[in-house]
Amino acid sequence: MSNPLQGLKVDYWYKAVLVIATVSLLASLTVPLQDVSNSIVAEISIGGILIGLGEWINHPYQEQIGNGFMISGHPRKNSILGVVFVICGITITACGIYRLFQ
Repeated sequence: MSNPLQGLKVDYWYKAVLVIATVSLLASLTVPLQDVSNSIVAEISIGGILIGLGEWINHPYQEQIGNGFMISGHPRKNSILGVVFVICGITITACGIYRLFQ
């Protein structure tokens, strides 16, 4: 049986945010934290997951072919779904940070 995460490459910042937020969400759902409420960590983590997903959607793989050359990469190309995810993620994260310092 192979590892399902073997093909996951964390090569851009938004993928790193997605991985870190997912790990912290799983930790907040399974382990009782001592200095901070688990619900606040879960809220901030969900916001981070939404930001990571939105940025991943907004950076699709693109190729451009010219005379004798090919350019490929992940330049930003906004989509409505990606922008909505990012805005919701920023809002949820900001609410969680506000609750953290209340």
